[in-house]
Amino acid sequence: MASVVPRKNKAGKITSYQVKWRDGGSKTGDWQTERFDDEPSATVFKEAVDEAGQNWPPGWVKGKGYIDPETADELRYRFDRWAVESVKNRTAGERYKKQRIRSMEMYLFPTFGNCDIRSTDHFSKATIGAWINKMMKTKVKRGSKVKDMSPETLRGLHSLFSSVLKEAVVAEPPLRDRNPCDLTRLPSNDDWGIDDEQSSDDMEYMTPDEIAGLVDCFPRPEDRMLVRMTYGTGMRWGEVIALARRHARNTQDGKYEARVTRAWKSNPGEPWFLGPPKTKAGRRTIEFTAGLWQELLNYGLADLGKDDLIFHNGNGNRLPYSTFYERWLAAVAEAKKRGVLPEWKFPTFHDLRHSHVAALLSDNHSLTYVQRRLGHESIKTTSDRYGHLLETAHTAALVTIDRVMGFTSPDGVAPPENGRGRDEGRGVYVAHVGSQLLGFWRPEHAEETAERWARERGGAVRVEKWSADWWVRSTGDRVGEDNGLTTVRSEVPHRAWIWSLGPAVYTADGTDCVGLRVHEPSGRWVWDWEDDYTDEPAHSSTQWRPGAAAETEARAWGPDEEAVRAAYATARTDALRICSLHPDRAATPGREAVT
Repeated sequence: MASVVPRKNKAGKITSYQVKWRDGGSKTGDWQTERFDDEPSATVFKEAVDEAGQNWPPGWVKGKGYIDPETADELRYRFDRWAVESVKNRTAGERYKKQRIRSMEMYLFPTFGNCDIRSTDHFSKATIGAWINKMMKTKVKRGSKVKDMSPETLRGLHSLFSSVLKEAVVAEPPLRDRNPCDLTRLPSNDDWGIDDEQSSDDMEYMTPDEIAGLVDCFPRPEDRMLVRMTYGTGMRWGEVIALARRHARNTQDGKYEARVTRAWKSNPGEPWFLGPPKTKAGRRTIEFTAGLWQELLNYGLADLGKDDLIFHNGNGNRLPYSTFYERWLAAVAEAKKRGVLPEWKFPTFHDLRHSHVAALLSDNHSLTYVQRRLGHESIKTTSDRYGHLLETAHTAALVTIDRVMGFTSPDGVAPPENGRGRDEGRGVYVAHVGSQLLGFWRPEHAEETAERWARERGGAVRVEKWSADWWVRSTGDRVGEDNGLTTVRSEVPHRAWIWSLGPAVYTADGTDCVGLRVHEPSGRWVWDWEDDYTDEPAHSSTQWRPGAAAETEARAWGPDEEAVRAAYATARTDALRICSLHPDRAATPGREAVT
């Protein structure tokens, strides 16, 4: 906050008043001052500085005052003012508005708060791109740890940012010609990279065995019951901890259900309260098993009053997530130490809900059934989030079922187990990814590969356990050192981020017939069994395609973007040279090829 400081002469008499503040309100901002002869004028100016966010008021020139008094009205076009009014005027709940304003105060206003919403210099593809890069390096607190901002958080901020600028485009009269957020590309999850303490996947599915092993790692019985109840019903955190005794019911013989009618809610700066579930469809009844009902009875369900919370903080009140989260992390760490949870999995509590869905879909329950059980408002939400699991029948669950029920070949015939002298008795875990069959010695490597492929590429994936003999037969029944077992992998396949340019296609006279878009690099993860995989800096290809069009194609690819650009330039030059040798070139004398 700005302050008014009286200035005195040597005799102690006040001769002037100085308004003093730090630029932008930052503790490290430069000190700014302005002098006034009287206190009322200084006070008015101080209030203007406060209103401007500890900045010089718009239109004010140091030592001279307002050059044009009307420019003070321009304050309403400053981004922070415009954005706050934009959110406040939306037809949404107060909780939504407070959360969005808080997000803007934390991540948008420090960069764009003092910018003019109308300015194409302040808001452009370049400035927003720079902000995105800055956010990718921003640290945020998750529980007790400080980590890089997640891709999901950045996508949400970018969407909020875009919605504010869009309102400036459609304002009457319009304040902007276009929304520059539409011109920026948000990085994919893989652009963040990954460290040893976080997962690159949005969802982390756990097998039934992993859930059971994790539950055993909780020393408190109430925590074990909470995890089991959540996995058995697929409820959200706020829903399951809002369950009272009256919501868990045995309505008739053999029928047990949980009635979801409420969830814990919060508004920034206000106490927690019980409100409706996340969506209208969230008010639902979830049936569960007799075994889970018996666990609840053993836990002491029958001894509770009808309005008592089943899961609470020990005093009958709301269980804070932050309190439970530390115990969750400790249990996950212990599960990995015991070997019941793979090192590469980093599940959150919400992943119990995802794992619940995986178990349902692996047993061929429909998306519609899953939608209703989860309380999704739209089947599209369920399909977008879990549709890829329908055909895959979740790989991890299938491996568990294979182990319990036995396994079959793709044709339904039990594979022979004689081994024929090749790793007799040893199984191969086969991942079906697209049209590719990949063999692994360890099931977790097959699972991880299949899951990552499904996230990145979609399509059908599954994991099966074959005998070593059956794998050899599927790869041509080779013998000797080059038998099929030499292709079985002992680790997850390698991937590389590959940049691609092209293909540029030139006609016989050197005309580029594709357009400028192919001359911008694009990147994606490529697996080591795919054609474009390479650990060389760059590769290029120039190829003449005979036929009526007689076109020449040039492209380049590799993990080093600058090397790929250079290789692409060389490939295009070679393509134009090939075009110059075509006999039809003589028919268009004087025409120059444009590179």
